[in-house]
Amino acid sequence: MNSLDRSLEKIDIMKLLIFLMVFIIITFSFVFLLIIPNVKEHRVLQAEYKRVLVHKTRVENLFLEREAELSKLKAENVHIMSAFKHPFTQEEFIRYAGTFFKQVSLTEVTKSDYKKEFVEYELNVTSTLKTPTNFYNFLEGLNRYSSIVQADFPIHLESGKENISSTFKIKVYDLNATR
Repeated sequence: MNSLDRSLEKIDIMKLLIFLMVFIIITFSFVFLLIIPNVKEHRVLQAEYKRVLVHKTRVENLFLEREAELSKLKAENVHIMSAFKHPFTQEEFIRYAGTFFKQVSLTEVTKSDYKKEFVEYELNVTSTLKTPTNFYNFLEGLNRYSSIVQADFPIHLESGKENISSTFKIKVYDLNATR
């Protein structure tokens, strides 16, 4: 028995080179047919992704700016926001106006939908007061009233011996959310 390995002597070099050439050709054909087109598509998709990411970042920044602006406006206008939610009652308004006038009466003129979000009441106010200063204080105080109330023109003031009688219209805006 011979201890030397003679298996390498039986290898045909020509066959080995042919198989090696076939393997290299098949490998390169897979690379050129499958991998390279996918690399090009990947580059196109990556460029589109970067463009969309930049756009998304801009939109997010704009959203955050608007959200901060909204929070700031909500904080500044908390009284107005609560006034929209506060329901209007004639008794409460008469009590409030009673602090400025001697005698107050309200009569409802119209009630209509205002731009579908609000109900608009138009009320006629008849009152008597001592000095016109009270009337101007009342108009200034409407800004701090618990509902949204707008005094409308014409405002008719008539002076008597001791009192001044006034007649004017107010518009009250009430949220239409509960209707």
